[in-house]
Amino acid sequence: MEFSPLELTDAAQIQRLLTAVNSASLLITEGDARGVITFANAAAQYYFGYTPTECIGKTIQELTHPDDRERLRQQVAEWVQLGLQTAISENRIIHRNGTVFSFLWSVTIHYDDQRQVTGFTSIGLDISQQERLAQELAASREMLHLVIDSLPIGVFWKDRESRFLGCNRRALEDAGLAHFTDMIGKTDAELPWRAKAKLYQYSDRVVMATGPKLNIEETFTRGDGSTIRIRTSKLPLRRKGEVIGVLGFYEDITTLHQQETGLRTFRLLVDHAPDGIGIVDADLQISYANSVFTAMIGSESLIHANWADLVHPDDRDQLPSIVKQANQTGHAQAMLRYPRRDGALITAHLTVVALRDRDEVLIGYAIINHDVTEQLRVEERLRASEQQQRAILQALPDLFFFLSGDGVFLQYKADSDDQLALPPEFFLGRHVAEVLPPELAELTLSHITALQQTGQPQRYEYQMVIEGDLRDYEARMTASGDNVLVIVRNITEQRRAERERQTLALQEQVIEAQQAILRELSTPLLPIADRVVALPLIGAIDSARAQQMIETLLDGVSRYRATVAIIDITGVKVVDTQVAGTIIRAAQAVGLLGAQVVLTGINPEVAQTLVTIGADLSKIVTKATLQEGVTFVLAGQRSGQATNGKRFAGKHFV
Repeated sequence: MEFSPLELTDAAQIQRLLTAVNSASLLITEGDARGVITFANAAAQYYFGYTPTECIGKTIQELTHPDDRERLRQQVAEWVQLGLQTAISENRIIHRNGTVFSFLWSVTIHYDDQRQVTGFTSIGLDISQQERLAQELAASREMLHLVIDSLPIGVFWKDRESRFLGCNRRALEDAGLAHFTDMIGKTDAELPWRAKAKLYQYSDRVVMATGPKLNIEETFTRGDGSTIRIRTSKLPLRRKGEVIGVLGFYEDITTLHQQETGLRTFRLLVDHAPDGIGIVDADLQISYANSVFTAMIGSESLIHANWADLVHPDDRDQLPSIVKQANQTGHAQAMLRYPRRDGALITAHLTVVALRDRDEVLIGYAIINHDVTEQLRVEERLRASEQQQRAILQALPDLFFFLSGDGVFLQYKADSDDQLALPPEFFLGRHVAEVLPPELAELTLSHITALQQTGQPQRYEYQMVIEGDLRDYEARMTASGDNVLVIVRNITEQRRAERERQTLALQEQVIEAQQAILRELSTPLLPIADRVVALPLIGAIDSARAQQMIETLLDGVSRYRATVAIIDITGVKVVDTQVAGTIIRAAQAVGLLGAQVVLTGINPEVAQTLVTIGADLSKIVTKATLQEGVTFVLAGQRSGQATNGKRFAGKHFV
């Protein structure tokens, strides 16, 4: 067979093209309308595990990874439905040995003249390496986020405008947000700590301009409204040497701050405690002494001194037993004397507490010395003055009873036996329940119980019939050692005077209430129609009633939103200058509220009086009787409704 030069040229070009296709690293296939492969280049051997010839007759679907087949089918159907000629797709293929490759495909769809699909040409680029790198990068990022989220501190980073670019889980929780996307793009002004937004943003600018700021202690408001104390550090966030934002991290030091504050407070309390406090080691060598202990001994410093050397020689033999008891029970108490450097002798009530570490190993003792020197002197003086105090008690007019803690009469003091309900031989040595009325016995015992439980003095009152008279008594109860001292005072006259005062006060209240009722009845306000009120007046009108009348009228106009107020003076027998002035002031006040006054009940005598005194009633509508006034107002209202409800003004409805 002979070929023309043109045919030889086309065959050579096809051969060169085929050689190029088979030499390419791209995977190239052609398929018919059903997806059956009709051509595959040499790369098919590497990616499919089949020779190009073996690929022919297989479908693209069976060479696609099983998990991607349905998605590929849906994509192809969509391309054809849209009439696309080219499309991009990403899916995985599977080698015959099970190896999976990720491919980016460029697909050309062929149609005939009737727009029916005739085949597909697919050119695939192996992106498996990129996929692995992306997965490794994603895993690395996930690990980084996991590490950052696991940190016990809050971490955040912002751009140059102090907008949050990200944070860890701790910072997100402190902000009260659920998702990281809720944080990104926000500024401090949009978050719970908005009150300090300007301060935080100023700090960001300083850090970006000058460098890191470390260990800033400050308060911080969390999303739930609680406030914690944090220690914050910030440093510039750089990319290729350029500052692009700020990186910050903070730790919650609330507990640490509280502990430090507690320690400082404890040290301050110990330093300023009223007792002499010291710390000694197991050999009784002093490692700490507060100012009171130092002053008690009269020395400038007690550090490194031996405690035993400070104790009075006659009391030193007590120390071994005191220390032994503290070791066994945790603490011990005793009385010790300390000779001062100036020769004075100090007596102290001593408490020794054994100090142990977490492993219960003894590390020393705390010694607390309560100076009782003056207390002992006071007790001596009290004993010396006891007789004098008894004499004073005898001179007091009150009754004194000493009871045991369970309510037995032990002793008494009275001016005379006449003040007692019973002679002494009937109640001394007996229980209160045996000699007192049941109610009084129960009352006394209840207060004894309250005194013993609270330690607070008790006070109560009671009544008794003495020599036929009902008398009032006030009892004050206080502890006296294990016993109870009850001081009883006769307050009969005082209570009688109080009752008389209460009776007088009650009478005054009743009179005042009656007067208030009379005042209210003297100025009744009556709503007689929609937005119409009437105030009928009866009797004389003094200055107090005039003021009450104005107040009642204004309150009624406001409450009922009245446009007309009728004042009926039919029952007012005398209309003088004061009454006329009151009516005029009432009309002026009602006018300020947008209402009109109608004056009714003017008889000839009243009319003549008003003319004589020159009362200016030009702005008040006047009618002879209350009935005429009501009729006038109601007619005016109907007229006003007929004219679109215009208001009542002057002496006419307009």
